[in-house]
Amino acid sequence: MVHHVAIEVAADVVRVAQAFRGAGAFSRGEQMVRAALSVSSNIAEACGRGTQREFRHYIAIARGSAQELLSQLRVSELVKTSPAGLRVLRSVQSRTVLVIKMLSRLDASPPPLREPDA
Repeated sequence: MVHHVAIEVAADVVRVAQAFRGAGAFSRGEQMVRAALSVSSNIAEACGRGTQREFRHYIAIARGSAQELLSQLRVSELVKTSPAGLRVLRSVQSRTVLVIKMLSRLDASPPPLREPDA
């Protein structure tokens, strides 16, 4: 579920970044896209790992990238934005907050995975 939401957020961030204009628009957009892609990629990486320790490590990285993305979205909201663009940014922000909460729950209660052989 969290991976699905993270992928949707990443796709929306790509679309939002394409609409950026003005000074620093390209670098800001690229940073947001990298952070958004890092969230979904690290969730996938976590699911491919065999131990809870490894799983939690990649979930923590994904959560950090989601926090980074949220910061970038908040900065973008303060930059001159059309009303339609502002609605999209706020929608992406709220879904990013949801992803952060979901990742925190996964970190607190990871699914049962095999532990390494002793």
